[in-house]
Amino acid sequence: MQNTSENTPDELLNDYPECLIINDPDLKSMPVVFGEGILTIIFWGLWFYLWLPLISALAWLFGFHMLYSYIVELGGLEGFLKQLDVFCSGIVVSSAVLILWSFYNLKRYGAYNRRTIALQTNDEALMKRFSLTKDQLIHMRKAKRVTVFFVPQKSAQTEESICV
Repeated sequence: MQNTSENTPDELLNDYPECLIINDPDLKSMPVVFGEGILTIIFWGLWFYLWLPLISALAWLFGFHMLYSYIVELGGLEGFLKQLDVFCSGIVVSSAVLILWSFYNLKRYGAYNRRTIALQTNDEALMKRFSLTKDQLIHMRKAKRVTVFFVPQKSAQTEESICV
């Protein structure tokens, strides 16, 4: 087997399969998609849970311990519990609107698969297609900014390319 450090990117991609699920997400079944979504939610929750003690400590350092004094020491817990239904209603309504909006977007845009495979090209094809010389192509690749104008003869004309 050859040393992979000597291979070009094109040689490394020769054995790369074209039929992977990531290239065609329609190959996934609905239970797999649902399971991946549930796992994502669980692990994001776990990630937040792991950071919660540090967040609480930082909040306490920056003066957010006033909530404790208002609710526990001054007896404001009863007033908080009376308003809890209003807070919960707001959370439920906001969540319902977000879920309905997500389902609308899924229904409206979910069927469109906008993923396309980037086509590979080589220097000779680029030079032939845009009537470039090898020096022009090398100069354009090294430039920080290149402005390209297409003229009716289908050749690329460059203006003010700035080399790095």
